[in-house]
Amino acid sequence: MNMHVAAETGWRFEIDSLVTHIDQPMPSIVMGRAKTSRGDEIYAVRSLAIEDPNRDRMMLGEVLQPIDDESWNVCLLAGTPLDPRLAG
Repeated sequence: MNMHVAAETGWRFEIDSLVTHIDQPMPSIVMGRAKTSRGDEIYAVRSLAIEDPNRDRMMLGEVLQPIDDESWNVCLLAGTPLDPRLAG
């Protein structure tokens, strides 16, 4: 479970949150965010997938979710000292 989900700030995710796409594994870190005039959340994310020719993307908040186990399977951080699942 991602501990960076920001319900109290009016944003779905904080900067540095680990997220993925709702339809497919796309482990990413939130680098920035903005809101449109309609209130839609736009996130600048950097992909942490092992193979990804397009590292930087702008994504609508509605297609993102906290990182899941399937995404960890293809994440560059998995099993390294930067893997938050190993902290403790």
